[in-house]
Amino acid sequence: MTLGRSADPQRPRDTTVRLRWSPSRLTRRLTTAGGLAAAVAAFAARPGLLVFAAPLLTALALWVRRPRAETLQVRLDLERPQTTEGLPVDLQAHVAADGPLGSLRVAARGEPQVALADHVLVALGPVADGEWSAAPTRWGHWVVGTVIAEATSVHRGWDARAVVQAPALTVYPPATAAARVPPPPHLRARLGPHVSRTSGAGVEFTGIRPYQAGDPVRRVNWTASSKADELMLNEYAQERMGDVVVLVDSIHDLGPAGASTVDVSVRSAAVVAQSYLAVADRVGVVAFGSALRWLTPTTGSRQFYRVVETLLQARQARTYVDPSVDRIPLAALPNGALVVCFSPLLDSVAVEAVRDLRERAHPVVVVDVLTERGVDVRGDEDQLALRIWRLERAAVRRSLERIGVRVVPHAELDDGSLHWLRPGQEPAQGPVQGRPGGVGGVG
Repeated sequence: MTLGRSADPQRPRDTTVRLRWSPSRLTRRLTTAGGLAAAVAAFAARPGLLVFAAPLLTALALWVRRPRAETLQVRLDLERPQTTEGLPVDLQAHVAADGPLGSLRVAARGEPQVALADHVLVALGPVADGEWSAAPTRWGHWVVGTVIAEATSVHRGWDARAVVQAPALTVYPPATAAARVPPPPHLRARLGPHVSRTSGAGVEFTGIRPYQAGDPVRRVNWTASSKADELMLNEYAQERMGDVVVLVDSIHDLGPAGASTVDVSVRSAAVVAQSYLAVADRVGVVAFGSALRWLTPTTGSRQFYRVVETLLQARQARTYVDPSVDRIPLAALPNGALVVCFSPLLDSVAVEAVRDLRERAHPVVVVDVLTERGVDVRGDEDQLALRIWRLERAAVRRSLERIGVRVVPHAELDDGSLHWLRPGQEPAQGPVQGRPGGVGGVG
């Protein structure tokens, strides 16, 4: 996948760090040994120990001088500000002191979401250059890590340590267009990639009809006209585009880091958005969890990055505000737009949101991202609790399917094709007349 360029490209970060010098380990050892020997010689009346203490104290007096270097100029340069999961980027560091140094050691320490190559550079002098490869392991907005510079004075009498935060990195979830994309049930009256049932200007041949006044002459079928003794016209199907809105439920985030329900939802939503944008459909996004965020559907390759930026905000701090799709502007959910919802179906708010969308006459497909992997069942009580939980989830799915919402497991997306809308299995297109079941979808 080709990464988009930011409007304001990230430039190398220059930081000036003031060095805070402290006695080195060698200085502390010389001070301890020389001072202890001189004290014992004075109080124990053993002048022979002065022979041992004199060289140490003389070295401290002559060599341990205050370093002249006071600051470090740290220049950090990230190869690019955006990447995808598993695609490494290079972090370069240039560290220079404003005075002489004995040695300069530069290292980098990564964050849990970004793995940095274990590489330490030691330079004999006031200048050091380092380069590390940062491999992000989880989507989101992360700081690459920290760069640690350790300086030693010329005579190794003083040490200083400076820590500088590395630049921020935006990690996109991996997204590749699926091999097959089912067309949305409703098509808009705009030129697009899908063949509609309405005749008009297009390239898909549908039949022949008699010529009528005002029809374009270039569409006359002269072979059929010569056989019918009247002008016959070729009929073509209009090509229309569809609207697709991807909805991500991040109210609950269950599972290990990197494979939680929100992680799976965001990665799959990026695949769906990329797949429909690849065929020139209009795609928007709605993300609700701690807050409600949306993006108006439109087309174009830049729309994918807008969608992903909205999805990256799905994991935010918790609030006490319950999200509601009733506050979404009409432009975010055009009439008849196909809604693909990724949800674990664990919260009544998410279930009611799906119901509200169905009552607005939207065709809705719910992808259940919750799996039972890692469930440890021990004893009869755990078996009974798991069985009750399965029955409750089955009741929720049946209540949604009863009003025309198609619920599919996430495993159907693993083969690289979006085939939840097979012929004869499209979600109902008309408005919902009733709302069976209570709050939470259990009928």
